[in-house]
Amino acid sequence: MDKYIIKKILSNNVILVEKNQKNYVFVGKGIGFGKKKGDLLEELKEIEQKFISLEGLNHHEYESFFETVDPKIIELCKKINEMVTRELDEDMSSKMNIGLIDHVNFAIKRLKEGIEIVNPFLYETKLLYPVEFKLAEKAVAILMENLKMEIPDTEIGFLALHFYGGRGNNDKIKALKHSMTISKVHSYIEKKLAVNFDRDSFDYKRLIMHLRGVISRVEKNQYIKSTFVSKLKNELAVEFKVAYDISKIMERTLELSIPENEVSYIALHVHKLINKKNRTDCLEN
Repeated sequence: MDKYIIKKILSNNVILVEKNQKNYVFVGKGIGFGKKKGDLLEELKEIEQKFISLEGLNHHEYESFFETVDPKIIELCKKINEMVTRELDEDMSSKMNIGLIDHVNFAIKRLKEGIEIVNPFLYETKLLYPVEFKLAEKAVAILMENLKMEIPDTEIGFLALHFYGGRGNNDKIKALKHSMTISKVHSYIEKKLAVNFDRDSFDYKRLIMHLRGVISRVEKNQYIKSTFVSKLKNELAVEFKVAYDISKIMERTLELSIPENEVSYIALHVHKLINKKNRTDCLEN
């Protein structure tokens, strides 16, 4: 029977082990108690269910990693991972574990040092990834309860991106770029139309969901048909110009081309927003 070799005791509940030249972290109550480096650990089913893979990290990287990470953070991230897996009923990518631990450890360190966590794309992330955002809210609750400290809502957005990437979707860098794109579009529309949007309104959420669809389609090279592009250019010239400007903002941020057919549908959403603004102005006057 294969056995694990204990490489390092991080705490009574967290140990670093090796088997077949692969490194793992085991997390479990008392799993490191009374153990020392070089001890052999029997391969038991209950232990297998408690591991975090270190696949992809070389010797120097994982040694450096565990010099800076609080073992308590590893335990909590394992607990969070189990919560996410249970809620989604799907296994998360093993790569998410290390990224999550590293991110949470750094975030907690900054908060303890009094450094503010800034996330200008929080609301866009909430709209684009609602499932992952709710999981991130639960994750932050776990951290606050166990660490006995306040964690700002801004951190929820970053954790949501980790969970999105952990589900086998695009990496979190691309997901962050999506949120950044939507945020830039939001700022442009507010400035161009001289309006402050109610981000909880149906019209605003509908626009954001449509833009998310545009991003998804252009990334997958999927195209929608539109038979009224010329008509919109004539009848909704202002809206089409705003939609065109929006498409250029998206192209610069995403580094992708937005087809004119997509621009026409964006123009329709802009038209609805302008109509609503005009109705509101009339009522106020």
